[in-house]
Amino acid sequence: MNLRFATLVAFAFACKASDKGESEEREVDLGEPAPELILPDLSDVDLNGIWLEALEATFAVRGTTIWDGTRRALERRHTGCPSLYVGAPEEADVDADDDARADGISWSDFCETDGGLYYRGYQWWDSRMEAQGDPTTTSGRVANASRTLMSNGVVGDPNRVYNELRGTVEDTLYRVDAGDYRRWSWTSSVVGTTTGEDVWEPVASPLAGGLRADLYLAAEGGDANRWEARGDLYLFERRIGDRFDSVSLNVSMVGELSAGPDECTLEPRGWIGLRDSNAWWLDVVFQPPTDDDLAEVNPDDPYTACDGCGTLYLRGLEQTIELGTACADFSSLWADPLLEPAEPESFVFVVRDPAVDAP
Repeated sequence: MNLRFATLVAFAFACKASDKGESEEREVDLGEPAPELILPDLSDVDLNGIWLEALEATFAVRGTTIWDGTRRALERRHTGCPSLYVGAPEEADVDADDDARADGISWSDFCETDGGLYYRGYQWWDSRMEAQGDPTTTSGRVANASRTLMSNGVVGDPNRVYNELRGTVEDTLYRVDAGDYRRWSWTSSVVGTTTGEDVWEPVASPLAGGLRADLYLAAEGGDANRWEARGDLYLFERRIGDRFDSVSLNVSMVGELSAGPDECTLEPRGWIGLRDSNAWWLDVVFQPPTDDDLAEVNPDDPYTACDGCGTLYLRGLEQTIELGTACADFSSLWADPLLEPAEPESFVFVVRDPAVDAP
């Protein structure tokens, strides 16, 4: 045997023997055992109904809602307060391209009227709408619209905030009307913080008190029915199920008008999470089968059944044994006004001069 190799082998065995002896003699104090993780009591939570309530709150946060609040706040303006401009103000992060900055309309001011109404900051918006055809004919009327609102401004008086938006809102609309035929689709992106009576009134609104959001929403209707929601929502005052202040989700659903022959229309696909004020997260995961995996689905597997039910997780731990499953009914959402499209004409945002329009 090679002398060098034999020496290395003997040294290795000696080290192992020495290490083994030392490890057997060493004692490690692990301290007190970790306390048992106590999960919150959910006996007062409607585990089937809160998911529809969460989706209704989510779809209320769409561009149309925030645009309507901005419009109402600007209807309060007085001549010269705020000052209006063509194009984006310098502080708006619109685009470095001068041509792009020249588009749209904005107000930028720090003014106050004699009655205490104030406008502080800026808002910039750019909207487009095109429509062709006659809705009473078979060829119909086709409308396309889009708009963007960028804001770091607040409107209020000494007693209240009417409209505050710090962020960006974008939405689009496609709509066809031809006699009794109707087809539409819309998308909405809201990223930012918004509060104010002109946005979230009446008090019965699920979002009264304001919110912070990063949400993308989409829906189709008419001769189709499909919706999608993904992102995050934090409610300042309202609570979902009188308990949860936040929603995080990535979920979509197809209805009977859009579903393929083997698609599931009883439940969405994806997950919805709710957080309470103690930062406990409760999630539901829906996994209906699809056309691609029907051949591989085990009919006895509860995770892939088309039954309207989802698996519950609390703090990331599956709760099938402790809580069962959540069986939610989302069918009412198809007829909910929250999914209805805005009128194409509402995308054209014209600010009128109060001195000219005064009675």
